Amino acid sequence: MESNWTLLVEANNDVEADIICGFLQENGIPSRKADSSPYTGAMRVIGGLAVEVEIYIPEAFLEQAKDLLISFESNTDIIEED
Repeated sequence: MESNWTLLVEANNDVEADIICGFLQENGIPSRKADSSPYTGAMRVIGGLAVEVEIYIPEAFLEQAKDLLISFESNTDIIEED
């Protein structure tokens, strides 16, 4: 049975999306990326632009994923301040 996937967050670029997806998956939350626009691939190839990437997770994991991202962002803010 396929889960209902829901938008969790928009990452600023592919690298950030890969980091977030990896973090979620390490914590047992399935995730997948989707470009926010159908023209995104062409913009990357032609212009080398960094564009938003949507991250989707199964709806059942939404609250857990939000809590993990809040924790992750808090920890990275501390690291950046040092």
